[in-house]
Amino acid sequence: MKVSNPGEPKGEGFFNALFNLFRSIKLTIFLLILLALLSILGTIITQNASRAEYIQRYGVKLYEILNFFNLFDMYHSWWFSAILLLLVINLIACSIHRLPGVWRQIFKKPSGLEDSMLKTLPYVEKFRDLDPSDQKILGEIQSCLKRWFKNPKWIETERSITLYFEKGRLSRLGIYLTHLSILIILTGGLMGSIFGFKGFVNILEGETVDHIFLRTKEGEVAKPLGFSIRCDDFEITYYDLHRNEKLVKEYTSHLTVLENGKEVFKKSIEVNHPLRYKGLAFYQATYGTIHDVTLGIKWKGKEEKTLLRAPEGEIIPIPNSKNFIRVLRYASQIHNFGEGVQVVLFKPDQEPRVFWLLKNFPNFDQKRGDEFTLTFEKIQEMEYTGIQVTKDPGVGIVWVGCGLMIIGLFASFFFSHQRVWLRISKRKGEGMILAGTTNKNRIGFEKIFGKMVEALRRVDGS
Repeated sequence: MKVSNPGEPKGEGFFNALFNLFRSIKLTIFLLILLALLSILGTIITQNASRAEYIQRYGVKLYEILNFFNLFDMYHSWWFSAILLLLVINLIACSIHRLPGVWRQIFKKPSGLEDSMLKTLPYVEKFRDLDPSDQKILGEIQSCLKRWFKNPKWIETERSITLYFEKGRLSRLGIYLTHLSILIILTGGLMGSIFGFKGFVNILEGETVDHIFLRTKEGEVAKPLGFSIRCDDFEITYYDLHRNEKLVKEYTSHLTVLENGKEVFKKSIEVNHPLRYKGLAFYQATYGTIHDVTLGIKWKGKEEKTLLRAPEGEIIPIPNSKNFIRVLRYASQIHNFGEGVQVVLFKPDQEPRVFWLLKNFPNFDQKRGDEFTLTFEKIQEMEYTGIQVTKDPGVGIVWVGCGLMIIGLFASFFFSHQRVWLRISKRKGEGMILAGTTNKNRIGFEKIFGKMVEALRRVDGS
């Protein structure tokens, strides 16, 4: 039964328990395992797809459940950020709890080898008496130990002279440098998550764009760039296999950046060789062909026909009206009726209407009974380059964190804090004592200590 101290503040026990929870290694392991499982879940469930795709894949009910827990954009959800925040607090608490003691250990002023220390040090070896006033012997001892340790500190008392050797004391900070690197990486990732984005744009040869598209659950959302990008040319190189089959070797886009209509600079981009401008990176992602469709528009009561260019996938306004049209896809054969294009018509305050236009049947659209009829006039295939556009203001911070992590891990795993005392007593009968300790890699230090013992025995002749 625990007896409480009447003089102890009531809140102190609660805060101590809370601090002990946050500095727990078990909490660290639990959070890391939880993040790993959630990352696996994030690869199974496609992120940031359209609402229609999710409903088609999971159904309405399951979609609503998964959407409620924000599993379709989990890396930007509040609960995922909360888990990362808990990990940050856990790392800080662990460091705060252990760092002061380690800091004192690193910068502690060295002292002579006391008899009380001999009971706690793991490695102790005694030798015969030596005359501490014999500078020649002291020089020989220091010279033989220079192989493992340099620049010893001399600590002289009335009773003895102690040579204190030390190396690798800053290696104790390796784990804390690793903790700091994780915090920096998480900060950089959070900055990229909040202020960054990933979009795409398809550019036809010779065409200029001033916006990109972001994929959201509501669909594709246009985002202006603040400048323009022009695709001057697109090239595809194939492997020479001496057969009918063609395998793509590489594809290159020749791009020009335009500011206020003036060319700023040109760059040819390939896969993993992006164009970078104003914090944005333009990566060569894909390529393909797009159908450039020409439609005819004929209004009731008029004989003339207006031609309208409508590239596949783009929403085009219909002249002299508030209507818009978009070509969804082209088919070379529709039920033996020949070529056709599927279009969707957008009218104010009406549901979008999807229908087909047949090239061999120009009067086919009259069945709609609208104020105008549409005809499929001609089609042209055009190559386009698919560009992925990313902005990640935290990527530099992440790289700094990765560099610090490498240094911290290297210091933690490949270096150790080794300390050795060599006490030469001024009193006869007490002998010379070699003692040492290390904070890790005891097996390696034990071999070094054994070699030091052998070297000293050769010096004192024992």
